[in-house]
Amino acid sequence: MRTTVFFEKRVGWKRYWLISILLLTSFVLDLIVSLPTIATTPRLSGIIAHSTVPSPYQPDNGGGSVPISIAIGPAGGCMWSADQRQCQYTTNFQPSAEFLHLPSGQNVTNHFPKGRLMVGCHITTAVQAMGTAIWAVGPYIPGLMVLSITFLCLTIVFSLFSGIAVIIVSALVHHHLEYSVPPFDFDIGIDWVLSFAVVAIQMILAIWVGCIRLKMPRGRPPPPEDDHLEMSQH
Repeated sequence: MRTTVFFEKRVGWKRYWLISILLLTSFVLDLIVSLPTIATTPRLSGIIAHSTVPSPYQPDNGGGSVPISIAIGPAGGCMWSADQRQCQYTTNFQPSAEFLHLPSGQNVTNHFPKGRLMVGCHITTAVQAMGTAIWAVGPYIPGLMVLSITFLCLTIVFSLFSGIAVIIVSALVHHHLEYSVPPFDFDIGIDWVLSFAVVAIQMILAIWVGCIRLKMPRGRPPPPEDDHLEMSQH
C-alpha cells in the first residue's frame, strides 16, 4: 500500500517506527498494571504492606502473633492473614478488619483510596489501544495521520495522568500505613515501578508528537486524488 504525502513529509518511516515502539511499550505496561492478577501476586502489586497482629487463636497467650499483609493495585487488592488469603477484584478495594484481625483501635481501613483514580488506569488502557490502532493505519489513509497525531496527544495526557495518579496514591497509602495502628512495613512492587516507566515514556512521546503536531499545517489535508498525484511526482 502507498503512504500519504503528509506522512512522507511530516513523519517518515524511521520516526514512525520509533514512535510505534514507544506506543506499544507504553500500552503493554499499562495493560500489565491494569490486569486483575497484579494485585494477587505479592511482588507485582503497587504496594505490599506487612505487619503483625495478636493471634486470634491464642487470646490468653499474651505473646502470640500472626503476620498479615495487604497488597493493592488498580484492579483490586489482596489480604493475607497467616496462611489464608482473600482477594477483591475491584477498583474500590478496602481491606477487611475482620479478616486481618485488626485491633479495635485500628485506623488502617481509613487510608485506602476510593476507586475513581483507579478507574482511570483502565480508561487509559482502552484509549491507548484505540490510539495505537489509529496510528498503525494512519500512513495509508489520507487525512487519518492528522487525526492519529491529534488523538495521540489526548492519549498521552490520559496516560500521564493515570501513571502519576497511581504513583501519588501509592505514596499516600505508604505514608499513612507507616504510621497507622498497627504500623506496617512496605515493599515496593513492580506495578509501582512500571507506572514510573509509563510516565517516562509518555513524557518522551509528548515532546516528540507535540513537535510533529506543531509543524502540521493549519489547513485541511489534501484530498486523496491530490495526495496520490503528488506522490506519483516523487
